[in-house]
Amino acid sequence: MSELVAACTPNSYPHDDGRVEHGYQLNVFDQDLAVLATVDLPDWESFDHEEAGRHLADAGFSLQSGSGSAGTGGWSPAGLGYMASVVRAEAAAASPSSD
Repeated sequence: MSELVAACTPNSYPHDDGRVEHGYQLNVFDQDLAVLATVDLPDWESFDHEEAGRHLADAGFSLQSGSGSAGTGGWSPAGLGYMASVVRAEAAAASPSSD
C-alpha cells in the first residue's frame, strides 16, 4: 500500500494570536506528491483536529490508526499547518484490527 499524507495549511499567514483570515486548505497527497483530494475550508480561523478528520472521511480517507500523539487526533504540527498519515477509507475498513 502506498504512503498517503494529508496536509492542512492556512491560506494566509497567521496573526500573532494564531488566527487566519482566509481559512485553510486540506490536501491528500500520494507518495509522488500528486494531489488525490482537496477540501477548501474558507471559514476556519484556526485548525480543528476533529473537524479535519471529518472532512477527510467525507473525501474518502481516514487517519492511519496509531499515528500522531494523544489529543491531536493523528495530526502533527508541520510548519504553519498540520500533517497526518492517512489511508483510503476502504483500506481502513478492510484492514484487520490489532485488538
